[in-house]
Amino acid sequence: MPGLYLATILLSLVGVILIDRRLALGLWRRATAVAIVVVEVAFLAFDAIGSTRGWFASDPRWVVAIMPPGIPPEEPLLLAFITVWAILLYLLAERFVGGERP
Repeated sequence: MPGLYLATILLSLVGVILIDRRLALGLWRRATAVAIVVVEVAFLAFDAIGSTRGWFASDPRWVVAIMPPGIPPEEPLLLAFITVWAILLYLLAERFVGGERP
Protein backbone atom coordinates (compact mmCIF):
# COMPACT_ATOMS: atom_id res chain seq x y z
CA MET A 1 0.00 0.00 0.00
CA PRO A 2 2.86 2.46 -0.50
CA GLY A 3 1.50 5.72 -1.75
CA LEU A 4 -1.87 5.50 0.02
CA TYR A 5 -0.62 7.70 2.85
CA LEU A 6 0.79 10.20 0.35
CA ALA A 7 -2.43 10.19 -1.69
CA THR A 8 -4.48 10.81 1.46
CA ILE A 9 -2.35 13.80 2.46
CA LEU A 10 -2.55 15.28 -1.05
CA LEU A 11 -6.32 14.73 -1.19
CA SER A 12 -6.66 16.45 2.18
CA LEU A 13 -4.63 19.43 0.93
CA VAL A 14 -6.94 19.66 -2.09
CA GLY A 15 -9.89 19.69 0.33
CA VAL A 16 -8.36 22.59 2.27
CA ILE A 17 -7.81 24.52 -0.97
CA LEU A 18 -11.43 23.93 -2.00
CA ILE A 19 -12.77 25.05 1.38
CA ASP A 20 -10.63 28.19 1.23
CA ARG A 21 -11.78 29.00 -2.31
CA ARG A 22 -15.43 28.38 -1.49
CA LEU A 23 -15.43 30.53 1.64
CA ALA A 24 -12.80 33.08 0.50
CA LEU A 25 -10.93 32.95 3.79
CA GLY A 26 -7.63 34.30 2.49
CA LEU A 27 -5.63 31.34 3.75
CA TRP A 28 -2.77 31.63 1.28
CA ARG A 29 -0.75 34.62 2.44
CA ARG A 30 2.73 35.35 3.76
CA ALA A 31 1.85 34.52 7.37
CA THR A 32 0.77 31.02 6.34
CA ALA A 33 4.04 30.45 4.51
CA VAL A 34 6.03 31.61 7.55
CA ALA A 35 4.03 29.30 9.83
CA ILE A 36 4.64 26.34 7.51
CA VAL A 37 8.39 27.00 7.44
CA VAL A 38 8.61 27.32 11.24
CA VAL A 39 6.64 24.10 11.80
CA GLU A 40 8.63 22.21 9.16
CA VAL A 41 12.00 23.18 10.64
CA ALA A 42 11.01 22.48 14.24
CA PHE A 43 9.19 19.20 13.71
CA LEU A 44 11.56 17.76 11.10
CA ALA A 45 14.44 18.43 13.51
CA PHE A 46 12.51 16.59 16.21
CA ASP A 47 11.70 13.77 13.77
CA ALA A 48 15.36 13.46 12.78
CA ILE A 49 16.48 13.25 16.40
CA GLY A 50 13.71 10.83 17.32
CA SER A 51 14.26 8.49 14.42
CA THR A 52 18.04 8.36 14.84
CA ARG A 53 17.60 7.56 18.53
CA GLY A 54 14.99 4.92 17.77
CA TRP A 55 12.13 6.65 19.55
CA PHE A 56 9.86 6.10 16.57
CA ALA A 57 9.95 4.68 13.06
CA SER A 58 7.79 4.68 9.94
CA ASP A 59 6.23 1.51 8.62
CA PRO A 60 7.79 0.85 5.20
CA ARG A 61 4.55 -0.82 4.05
CA TRP A 62 2.70 2.53 4.19
CA VAL A 63 5.21 5.08 2.95
CA VAL A 64 6.78 5.60 -0.46
CA ALA A 65 10.32 5.45 0.93
CA ILE A 66 12.26 6.04 4.11
CA MET A 67 14.97 8.63 3.69
CA PRO A 68 17.92 9.01 6.06
CA PRO A 69 17.68 9.58 9.01
CA GLY A 70 14.47 7.54 8.87
CA ILE A 71 11.91 10.14 7.79
CA PRO A 72 9.50 9.35 4.95
CA PRO A 73 9.03 11.98 2.22
CA GLU A 74 5.38 12.22 3.24
CA GLU A 75 6.33 13.76 6.59
CA PRO A 76 6.98 17.33 5.35
CA LEU A 77 3.67 17.25 3.45
CA LEU A 78 1.85 16.03 6.54
CA LEU A 79 3.38 18.78 8.65
CA ALA A 80 2.43 21.40 6.05
CA PHE A 81 -1.12 20.01 5.94
CA ILE A 82 -1.49 20.08 9.72
CA THR A 83 -0.28 23.68 9.80
CA VAL A 84 -2.59 24.79 6.99
CA TRP A 85 -5.53 22.92 8.54
CA ALA A 86 -4.96 24.62 11.91
CA ILE A 87 -4.86 28.04 10.25
CA LEU A 88 -7.99 27.21 8.25
CA LEU A 89 -9.84 26.22 11.43
CA TYR A 90 -8.71 29.45 13.07
CA LEU A 91 -9.98 31.50 10.12
CA LEU A 92 -13.30 29.63 10.14
CA ALA A 93 -13.74 30.22 13.87
CA GLU A 94 -12.82 33.86 13.41
CA ARG A 95 -15.42 34.26 10.68
CA PHE A 96 -18.24 32.53 12.52
CA VAL A 97 -17.51 34.05 15.92
CA GLY A 98 -17.06 37.50 14.42
CA GLY A 99 -13.53 38.28 15.53
CA GLU A 100 -11.30 40.90 14.01
CA ARG A 101 -8.23 39.85 12.02
CA PRO A 102 -4.99 41.43 13.31
